Amino acid sequence: MKRKLFVFAVLFCVAALRAQADGFLDSSDREIIATCLVLEAGGEGLEGMQAVLNVILNRADGCLYRMVPETLKYGAFSCMSEIWKQTAPDCSPLIRRAQNQSGAYDKAMQLIALMEEGFLGDNTHGATHYHAENIRPYWADSLRYLTTIGHHIFYVERGCEVASL
Repeated sequence: MKRKLFVFAVLFCVAALRAQADGFLDSSDREIIATCLVLEAGGEGLEGMQAVLNVILNRADGCLYRMVPETLKYGAFSCMSEIWKQTAPDCSPLIRRAQNQSGAYDKAMQLIALMEEGFLGDNTHGATHYHAENIRPYWADSLRYLTTIGHHIFYVERGCEVASL
């Protein structure tokens, strides 16, 4: 019995590593990213959440496995910034808050699945930054404007190559 359990555990770990190597996120990263999409742009519908997802992916240079550790954890997304400042970050309150918006959360998970399969285009044209149109952050003037989607304005660093508009 112990041997069967050990073999199952090894096979499960190999499958999980293979899934990540094949370009799929683990379930925890999916929950964190979906939470960010809902809390940042859930009211903007599919197009707005897709735009936020693209910014997260663009900041990770297209590497799915870097989306959470190298983009969300930097606190660049206001909905998550307080979590990552904690010694032992606990996303569960934010995840529950996002899941309470079931329609938006389900759509966010669908967008993530489409992105993982390579079926989601970049509606921001390569943006790495955005802000709500009712604020003007100090950094906005140093970046190049790309597009406005819903109530968010999207930018990229000056001199960066981006998708053709």
